[in-house]
Amino acid sequence: MSAGAERGGLVRAAPVLALAALGTSSGAVLVRLAEAPSAVTAFWRLALSVLVLLPAFVATRGWREWTGLGRRDAALLGLAGVCLAFHFIAWFRSLAFTSVASSTVLVSVHPLFVGALSALWLHEPPSRVEWTGIGIAVLGAACIGWGDLAGGPDPVRGDLLALLAAGLGALYFTVGRRLRVRLGIWSYAVPVYASAAVACAAVARAGGTALTGWPPATWAAFAGLALGPMLFGHTGFNWALRHVRAYVVSLVQLLEPIGATILAVLVLGRHEVPGWNVWLGGALILVGVWLPLRARLLAQSGGDAVHRREEGGEV
Repeated sequence: MSAGAERGGLVRAAPVLALAALGTSSGAVLVRLAEAPSAVTAFWRLALSVLVLLPAFVATRGWREWTGLGRRDAALLGLAGVCLAFHFIAWFRSLAFTSVASSTVLVSVHPLFVGALSALWLHEPPSRVEWTGIGIAVLGAACIGWGDLAGGPDPVRGDLLALLAAGLGALYFTVGRRLRVRLGIWSYAVPVYASAAVACAAVARAGGTALTGWPPATWAAFAGLALGPMLFGHTGFNWALRHVRAYVVSLVQLLEPIGATILAVLVLGRHEVPGWNVWLGGALILVGVWLPLRARLLAQSGGDAVHRREEGGEV
């Protein structure tokens, strides 16, 4: 992709990326406002999203792209949905035990787990700089967990659930990166969101929890989760991957903890103001993620310079 094409793609994607970051930032607050178990909340977030996306899926005949998928890719499509379902369940459950700031920052470290998955599954181990960034970010996560030991109903459990959600989210994105190369946004999003909704419904029913019968305020939170974090957030980021490089999308996703913390203080009250450990841990996580991103940016700029010299006839 030429530099001009990349700039054009960024211009087109910038509004979507900004809207996606804003949409995901509202997720933690809306989960807190929904008076329903995590599996039920996740089910309606996904099911309502599928209903909204269906007209676009039908209009573009998105199912035609499935014919080119083999059994392995079809299984990966289902796996992505299951990972997304349990990512939501674990994250939503974590919000019952720890603060919005801690939960959102910890669940946002999923790009770090992608490095480990790339080494073990894709045989693409991170460089020394990337492993350094991972170590710094893990230190930040430990800082958040350690500082929360004395507060909240069960902050240790909440932080661990948030980290589990981060790992599941990493697997979801890793699998999705492979599938999105061959599938359009509607052909990918609809089956993944639908299979995730089925998994959430199965978890809710296994626990004897009804999917309906919730108060109006909770239904409003369900609708907000589907509209903001799911449709504008997840779907927006997935759409942007076709127009800008993945590290740009990952960097924008790191704005979520900032927005979520601000919204939590404004909506839920001053008790959600993060302590020093969240600020320090969050800063370390951001530094840890930025280091490998910066290294890749510098490597890419160097590669572009070499390409320009070769096109100009220079040795």
